[in-house]
Amino acid sequence: MDGAEYEEIAGQLRGLLIRLDDRLSSTDGSLIAELIDVGEVGLAVEQMADQLSEYDQPLAADERADLLTLVERLQLTDRAVRALATCPDR
Repeated sequence: MDGAEYEEIAGQLRGLLIRLDDRLSSTDGSLIAELIDVGEVGLAVEQMADQLSEYDQPLAADERADLLTLVERLQLTDRAVRALATCPDR
């Protein structure tokens, strides 16, 4: 991934982090932000999906779609897809 693509993905993730702030603990939010800052965007997506799933946090259709688009774009394993599938609809 080149620098421009990384910045685009990191920006999308930061936007999602802001949108999902009310459903992630401050500790989880800080960890995810750190992962983004050090270039671990794939781990950041997986961590976000795991935490939302673990606490049964609801997702709006556009939030779920944005996360799944990142999963596909980053070619992540099905782990994040399975985690997001367990989150109820908002």
